[in-house]
Amino acid sequence: MRIKPLLLFCIFCVWFKPNLIAQKEKKVAYTLSAQPIYAWLFIHSKSMEIFRGSRGQGIQLDWNRYRLDSLAYSYGKRHYNSGFSVQAISFTKDLGNVLNMAYFMEPFLIERGGFSFRLRASGGLNLASNPNRSYNNGNRAYSSHVNGYLALGFSSHFRLNQNSQLFLNATYGHFSNGNTKNPNSGVNYPHVGLGFEYKIAEKKLPLQKLLFYKEHWRFDAGAFLCNKSFPTASNQRFWAYGVFGQIGYRTNTLNSWTIAAEAYVDESMRYNLDNNPKYMGLHLDNRLVGLLLGHEFLFSRCIFSQQLGVYLYKEVPGEFVNTIYHRFGFNYKLNRRVMLGINLNSNLQKAFILDARLIYNWYR
Repeated sequence: MRIKPLLLFCIFCVWFKPNLIAQKEKKVAYTLSAQPIYAWLFIHSKSMEIFRGSRGQGIQLDWNRYRLDSLAYSYGKRHYNSGFSVQAISFTKDLGNVLNMAYFMEPFLIERGGFSFRLRASGGLNLASNPNRSYNNGNRAYSSHVNGYLALGFSSHFRLNQNSQLFLNATYGHFSNGNTKNPNSGVNYPHVGLGFEYKIAEKKLPLQKLLFYKEHWRFDAGAFLCNKSFPTASNQRFWAYGVFGQIGYRTNTLNSWTIAAEAYVDESMRYNLDNNPKYMGLHLDNRLVGLLLGHEFLFSRCIFSQQLGVYLYKEVPGEFVNTIYHRFGFNYKLNRRVMLGINLNSNLQKAFILDARLIYNWYR
């Protein structure tokens, strides 16, 4: 699984002084957009070589939600779009058909008259038709009908009139099951599209409760849990679990920088070490301790995070767990103090652990 392009998030952090205006309602424009898309496969591992040259064609439909009020603009001194996306693609070379359903955030990076250049981050569910089975055991890309979906892209929009616009985008998409079932190399596919967008409604709605925090420092403590598989023991299930602490410094309403430490146990590594002829007699530890630096996008109740980590304590050999790793996460605030989250630990080009987590916050 190749997720390096997602690190581009860090480049687009916006610096400003928050200026939240007291208001009781919000102004929202709703639009629909459609685009045909053309995709090609990115070959990121030897197990994917059988799919070299695979292409995909499909269509994407978006339900867009533009906040037009001054309060929304004051969050980041820029406009943004959010909404829901449905993408259907048919791939060649036995990868099958996929349906991606995602939520997205899309800040405007450049806005000049009728032109805008935007960054879009999407996450959601993938439904895939042709997972690894006895009749299709050459498919090392994915083993589940239901997978996680991530995408990062850029788009240029050209306004035609008050209600419509054309756009051109380029996106890097990925789906896999987060190592919960093997084989699971993951499918990575850049795609491009030319589309049309039309405004269908504009409304004023009551302003809901906001959970932005005014303090600059946020402290997190939490625990996480995962149930996963291992490539050489695909019929068995293993637990991975751990704890973490994190300190975040909010530079403005939308952006926070983080440092974190975590410690966890991966029982699939215990199985691997005990059954590998090369390592079974060495009594290596399957516990890992890591230090991470990262960035967060803050959107009221939702937090999108990315971190780059290094293991400070690791006896598991590098051929199984690399010393450098990535984490990508989504947290949802139940209230000011408690969050639920989903987090992906990526061992360079392959998903390693997809966990659920419970987090407690306090501020200063």
